[in-house]
Amino acid sequence: MSKEEIDGIVEFGNIDLFNRPIVKNPDGSISTVKSMSFDTDRGVVLVPTIADDGTVMNPKDAISYAMKNKKHLGIFKDRASADKYAESLHNQQAEFYKGK
Repeated sequence: MSKEEIDGIVEFGNIDLFNRPIVKNPDGSISTVKSMSFDTDRGVVLVPTIADDGTVMNPKDAISYAMKNKKHLGIFKDRASADKYAESLHNQQAEFYKGK
């Protein structure tokens, strides 16, 4: 995808979305990224709250993990753009990992 195809993206993410740990939720659903965002001087950074080893992190730990490992799902010009992409990413991941 090009930057023109994703509203408000400043920088593409650098996480392999096709090789994520699968976390089983109490309701029987699964999560692979469970994203959240935070503001920086570069824009709104979208990060997973699920670490590469499958650990579910609280927001503070997710931000620390992202900063330490320099991994993110994308940087956006504003929160609305990050939220729109997060919803799209959720749907893509649900379809990709369905039945796995």
